[in-house]
Amino acid sequence: MWDWLKSTKTSATKQELQQNQPAETNPIDASKVKVIVITGTSGSGRKSTAKQLSLSLGIPYVFPYTTRAIRPLERNGEHYHFISDAEFQAMLERNEFFQTVHLERGNYGISELDLLSALEAHKAVIVVVNHEGVQAFRKKFGDAALRIFIYVTKDDIRLRLEREGVPSGIMEEYLGNYTEQVIFKKESEYLLQNIDPNTTVENIKGFLQGKI
Repeated sequence: MWDWLKSTKTSATKQELQQNQPAETNPIDASKVKVIVITGTSGSGRKSTAKQLSLSLGIPYVFPYTTRAIRPLERNGEHYHFISDAEFQAMLERNEFFQTVHLERGNYGISELDLLSALEAHKAVIVVVNHEGVQAFRKKFGDAALRIFIYVTKDDIRLRLEREGVPSGIMEEYLGNYTEQVIFKKESEYLLQNIDPNTTVENIKGFLQGKI
């Protein structure tokens, strides 16, 4: 039933990971499914927004796999699927990823099986990705990939990361990447500043009304 969704190339090669490139996929019939793609600036609350939106709408949030170190207050299976470099490489070689990216702090990937299973059950999913991931989903799903860009100010990022006990090096990385990330906000269908998390979720739900 879901052969139409499977791509001829569902995971990046090791070289592509090093170049920070998403896997190439083929366009599909946009009338079949919807993918809510939450993106934006690092530290803006994208994952917490996705989880809250998932609970509110009853649409699954597909957690990425990552090789980066787990942080304080994070739990495996609730924030990411935390795996080793060797496990990630093995999944990569088995073509198990829909999309992958390599960042300074580690590798990230979204399982194609997780994505397919969620779409088969619900016809809609929520994902959180950076700009490379947005490109991969947009290339695969076309207009069915609804891009939502969330951002906050640099001061908000610093305060939130301090509250979460994130190491200062990661904080400086987020702040250093802010300008590069925020320039992509005009490419999304919906843009909003995440001042109050509950209001953000309600605003997103309003945007999605009639679209999913």
